[in-house]
Amino acid sequence: MKTLSALAITLILLLLIVTVSYSYSLKNTQSELANGARYEPAECWFEHSYFPQGFQPQAWLFGFKIKRIECGYLITRQEQGSLLFHLPIVIVRDSLWRNSKHPILNISGGPGAPSWLDQKTINNFWLPTIEQNNWQHDIVLYDSRGTGKSQPALLCENFFQDSLKILSRNLAPEKEAKLGYSIQQRCYQQLAKDKSKLNALHHLGTIRNANDIADLAHLLKVDAWHLYGTSYGTRLALEVVRTYPDQVASMILDSIYPQEIDGEETMPDLYINAVEGMIKACEEEPTCALQYSELHKKLYTILRRLRDKPITLTLEYNKQPIQFVMTPSRFFSLLYNAGYDINSAVVVPNVIQSFYSGRHNALQYLAQDSLDIMLDETFSIPVFMEIECNENEIKNKQAYIANINKKYLYYPTLKREQLAAIKEDFCTIWGKEESSASFHQPVVSDKPTLILSGQLDGITPVQWSKAVAARFPNSEYHEFQASAHAVIYNVSCVKDIVRRFLNPDKNYPEGCQSDNPYANGQRTVWQSPDVGDVF
Repeated sequence: MKTLSALAITLILLLLIVTVSYSYSLKNTQSELANGARYEPAECWFEHSYFPQGFQPQAWLFGFKIKRIECGYLITRQEQGSLLFHLPIVIVRDSLWRNSKHPILNISGGPGAPSWLDQKTINNFWLPTIEQNNWQHDIVLYDSRGTGKSQPALLCENFFQDSLKILSRNLAPEKEAKLGYSIQQRCYQQLAKDKSKLNALHHLGTIRNANDIADLAHLLKVDAWHLYGTSYGTRLALEVVRTYPDQVASMILDSIYPQEIDGEETMPDLYINAVEGMIKACEEEPTCALQYSELHKKLYTILRRLRDKPITLTLEYNKQPIQFVMTPSRFFSLLYNAGYDINSAVVVPNVIQSFYSGRHNALQYLAQDSLDIMLDETFSIPVFMEIECNENEIKNKQAYIANINKKYLYYPTLKREQLAAIKEDFCTIWGKEESSASFHQPVVSDKPTLILSGQLDGITPVQWSKAVAARFPNSEYHEFQASAHAVIYNVSCVKDIVRRFLNPDKNYPEGCQSDNPYANGQRTVWQSPDVGDVF
């Protein structure tokens, strides 16, 4: 019996040694392309302490990480006059025994959003989410140029603190626009003092980001990507499939921002349509319409009241109390920002009605949520401004102003804000390199594509996703009533749709087929338990 036990232990140890040795042999090694781009493996800058469910108590026995994770850096290709970017790469392997030929590349939004590759987010969000999704492919996470842990990172000192000073004052739209312009100007001037950062700023853009993704595929010996993008990430994915179609196996596009849409020119319409769309969705749902009546009328009244007498809320920023003066334009902005998340979008009727009745609980909830979006210090304002100003422009300013005068007929204070923004145009500071006309041509592809869209998304409305779906003959389109921006974070069962799409040979169920319409994203519940009743 002792001999058998010793033999069993020996076999287990041998198996562990073989597993570790074989897994190590699968790691990516240093490599370089003819264009100068190279991949350098590196020790991970975080401790990955997460183990698959059921293994945590035994993990210390094995002496190696059960979840195989690799880290490294993509050093971008040589460009005339450019500084090389170092982009952090994290590869979460699906298997101990193989590397995926078609890994999933996660592309962040913005432009300017990081992938949050710090230790806390890797362990508390990415690894548990990847296991729960069970998409059965390696996942590649990275920070694009200028964002997150990339070097050089493009951030402006005191930008958000200066913005907060504006939000703590009652300002006329024209004055607020001037102060906002001066903050943007100081941000640019800070970067301009550092020649390397100024050089980096002038080597940003969707086409360059697409080149980086193509180079990374070659360096990691990837046959073709499954591209997964949300918001701006979809625009980048579309550029990759247009420029490098052979490097794309399929795409998952969530909340599409397509090339033919001009982000600057469409913003006035988008801003109004987003809020009015949430109100209309409530009016068309009998229970919501009964509970929250005459929302448009109450909204106009609130804006007039705030114009005459703004109110001050105490919110939190960096765990410290701050004063937030609620003006008409800021109130409308927080309603617009609610479209980023379903938990905020469903509160909009509650906020309008309760605030109209003199109650502030729901308003406080939504204002804090909106402030967190506006003052997200991980977001690169320079990357956002430079790319958006390079790739978007107002083609006919006279027609643009005429559209604002018409569109904002019932929102005079907001019209003043829009007209002031034209005069203090931030894109006179940023964006010296205009994109070509060909960039804005609609992308057409026959690649298998999963398209996800939310009806309450005013940031990238469903019309944009439908237009792309019509041009993609092998696309699969899903639209959810109870979803705002970034569908996968709004509707939990969407992960099952993605799993089936990525693994068509496995005969997985279609997903979101629950008989409960609230759970599968097909019915909106217009009352958030986080804010309580309005009555």
